[in-house]
Amino acid sequence: MIDASTFAISFNAFWHAYTPTCEHFVRRLNLGGLNRFDRPMTQPTKTTRRAVIAEYAFSIFVERRESSWAGSYDSKGQRETAWSKTVGRLAQYSDQGLDVENRLNEEEDREVSEIANRLGRFFDGSRPVVLRPMFTGCGYVDASEGDVLFGSTLYEVKTVERPVRSSDIRQTITYAALNSASGSKQFEIQNVGLFNPRRGQYCDISVEHICSEISGRPAQELFAVIVQALSSGEISR
Repeated sequence: MIDASTFAISFNAFWHAYTPTCEHFVRRLNLGGLNRFDRPMTQPTKTTRRAVIAEYAFSIFVERRESSWAGSYDSKGQRETAWSKTVGRLAQYSDQGLDVENRLNEEEDREVSEIANRLGRFFDGSRPVVLRPMFTGCGYVDASEGDVLFGSTLYEVKTVERPVRSSDIRQTITYAALNSASGSKQFEIQNVGLFNPRRGQYCDISVEHICSEISGRPAQELFAVIVQALSSGEISR
């Protein structure tokens, strides 16, 4: 079994066949289709713990939101809980060289706080928020966790220096397809979006528009193709 993220990154033969214009769409998105939320963050001096910083910042944001506090204040308990959850979520990658044993230094901690603050300001109280929505699995894609459902927009948070990639778009579409395949349609998803707190950019695009742009198909037709491929197991990388 794999998760939706792995499916989006892998199986290029499938994606090229059924979303042939995705690369072109992403190129246009990077050239002028992204909205500006904030200035880009200062380039950090070290990048070896980028994944830890991103996960810890998101976990702090989640703890704030779940305690009904979206501001920049963190209690010691919130940060400790967020750190414990970060270590638990990333422990599986420790054998790949990711350091989740040592706490962050002062510079890294400031970076975490800035990212968490940006998440809180972007995902404010203006719409209902579902954090880490879980989508029912389908075929050999297991139940998969998204990032933020903000109103009717499913956002994937990418705290990275790089521009948008096709796999980012594929990931959001896979979540939407899993949601569509669930018996009751777990969530109301009309749009999908990307938010990059590090670059201070975001996009929010209707599901119908993005499916048409990357595949030339209506959303439900593309979702059906994805679900059929996952269910049948007859899919090529």
